[in-house]
Amino acid sequence: MRSRTNAFGSRWISLVTAAASLVLFLGVGACIAAETGEVRIAVLFGGNGAPFKETLAGFQQVLRTRGMRARYIVRNLAGNGEKAARAVREIKSEKPDLLFTVGTRATEAALKKIADIPIIAGLLLRPDLLDEKDNATGVYLEHPVETQLKWLRRILPEARNVGILFNPGENWEGVKCAARIAADLGLRLEAREVESPGDIPQALESLGRRADVLWGMSDSVASAPETARYVLLSSFRHRIPFVGLSSSWVKAGALYSLEWDYGDIGSQCGEMALKVLGGEPVDSIPPAPPRRTVYALNMNTAKQLNIRLPESIVRGAVRVFQGGD
Repeated sequence: MRSRTNAFGSRWISLVTAAASLVLFLGVGACIAAETGEVRIAVLFGGNGAPFKETLAGFQQVLRTRGMRARYIVRNLAGNGEKAARAVREIKSEKPDLLFTVGTRATEAALKKIADIPIIAGLLLRPDLLDEKDNATGVYLEHPVETQLKWLRRILPEARNVGILFNPGENWEGVKCAARIAADLGLRLEAREVESPGDIPQALESLGRRADVLWGMSDSVASAPETARYVLLSSFRHRIPFVGLSSSWVKAGALYSLEWDYGDIGSQCGEMALKVLGGEPVDSIPPAPPRRTVYALNMNTAKQLNIRLPESIVRGAVRVFQGGD
């Protein structure tokens, strides 16, 4: 009888604890709003365009859903240097509860001048900007290598030898790390060094005999605009699919690329903001890559290379290019 009573008591305590935790988690925004009426959030855009707007919309949606009453003060760095400097000065003088920077330029400008306001950064191309910054964290635009290679296995399950071009002065350590991750996933990395655009044709010819797929990585030589033509021509000549770095590469002929869900990145930043506004130290929240991965496909390329993609992969693409797109 005692054991049943103890078990019941333990379950009851667990349920009460779980319920209290849920109320606390969902009520953070409501508590802060009750104390101050509403929180003041400054938003600093690093540019214009749909990605910036979608990111902010995702951020605002999360706070709204959690009951956070917020007043947004939005500024854009577009314009000359003096306008940008003035925008940062105004934010600093207003002392908002939190600053949400959208884009690398906005984040860099804010970090140079603001150290006493919590900063959540989104659409950040340079995560190193957040190094040793106690008042800033955020979501950076980088697909982890493991994520990229797992998607390669999913979209091209028969591929085993992965060709890659890289500038050793820039990406030597990154390629060594990628080779280890590839091996763990049952893949073999066929890497070729290119120190100038003139090295590209010979390296591609070598990979054409060894690789099942060409994998693009961010590199000042291998992925420079002037090398795109060589890479794509080699892909079709050797009938080896190329994994591009963005949808613009896919539109030009790459088979696919991993993309960003800007709304979800905004939501991810919003959840970080809720933690900070709830009292967590900014430096206890590590910067993170996007939690959701989406992709674009070129079906005309798949047809020309005689690649049969699973229907689930085709349906799951956020953007599909056909012939003539």
